[in-house]
Amino acid sequence: MNRALKLMGAAGAAALLINPAFGDEDEAPISVVVIDQVQLNNVWSDMTVEVPKYAHDAVSTSTALGNSASGMVKSGDIDLDVFQTLEGNVGAENRLYGYSAGTAVAATTAYGNSSTGGTWNGTTFYRAEQTSNGDVSAYTDVDLAGAKHVATTTTAYANVSVPSNEYGQNSAFQIQESNGSVIAETDVDLCCNGKSATFTTTAGANAVSSTGLTSTNFNGAVQTTAFEESVKAYTDVYIHDGHNVLAASAGSGNSVTVHNQYGYATLGRDGSELFQGNGSDIDAQTYVTLDHWSGSASATAYGVGNSALISNSVSDTGLFANQENYGQVYSQAQFTGQSTVGGIAVVNATSIGNAATATLCNTCGDAALQGGISQRNSAQVIARSQGYVTHAGSVFGSATAVGNSASFESTGY
Repeated sequence: MNRALKLMGAAGAAALLINPAFGDEDEAPISVVVIDQVQLNNVWSDMTVEVPKYAHDAVSTSTALGNSASGMVKSGDIDLDVFQTLEGNVGAENRLYGYSAGTAVAATTAYGNSSTGGTWNGTTFYRAEQTSNGDVSAYTDVDLAGAKHVATTTTAYANVSVPSNEYGQNSAFQIQESNGSVIAETDVDLCCNGKSATFTTTAGANAVSSTGLTSTNFNGAVQTTAFEESVKAYTDVYIHDGHNVLAASAGSGNSVTVHNQYGYATLGRDGSELFQGNGSDIDAQTYVTLDHWSGSASATAYGVGNSALISNSVSDTGLFANQENYGQVYSQAQFTGQSTVGGIAVVNATSIGNAATATLCNTCGDAALQGGISQRNSAQVIARSQGYVTHAGSVFGSATAVGNSASFESTGY
């Protein structure tokens, strides 16, 4: 790597984006960007919104980012290299208190390292190396008399990488290392909600999300998490009188998702597969208590050590992955309530050690799936689901625990 480019830093990268053309005028423009970031101390955000009287809208947002990098161009090629190291802790806290609101929304996000890059009508050359040595946490607390519509999102990740491409080609590779613990927690206490209530809590160590449209899409990653650390997602909801209530918690060690349309796409390659090694314990728990509810109500919890997913349309698709899980995966969902008006309740807990999925929407019939999966799980995988309902129209409950899961599926209209 050119040492001068690496030392250029964010200021130099910004200049390159402003004037990206290099070489001869007849050549296609290419933006060359190198971003090197090191965060040595803690990063913390804290937001409190209090509603003493009725408000039409009440919105509370808290965001904490250790290192954040972006390289996006409107058209042409981009060559983006990102190096990120986090040594401190990252925490985001968010509180929404008070009387009532027509719409109440609380969004809390904490990322240790975050990188995104891509182009439209060109080629994306993308590489990210992310190391998170601190703990990452996100906490949301909602305590209101009521709201017609209420929603919360609580998200915590150690490392996040998002390459993208439209109408061109994407070549992306990530190295992600998480050496700390990650926790996301949501706590909700309401008298009543009038129409809908949705609460989602997500915690993950390493995550890659790659998207492509009319694009040739090559993706690879090496993801590792530390032993004796943990990834936790907790949701606890109490509503005296609820209507259409959904609460969900999801925890993951390593995850890669690729969504492509109309172009060859692969996650890993034969002989150079995606590698995921999870040593951290995964814990996802959801608790919902409704004194009374109408419509639908659900409590779901999902935990996975390693997850690799690729989906594509029309064109050939490949998935080559090596997954090793050593951390315990635990999920628990609990629902308590009654509905004298015939409400529907769903309670579900799912735990998976290693999961690999490739799907192809094959409308023309001549595209093919290819791949190779190696999965090893040496830890406990536990799923617990409980429902305590005195009156209801219908109640559906399930608990699913799987050590290793691999699926290749080609479908058509």
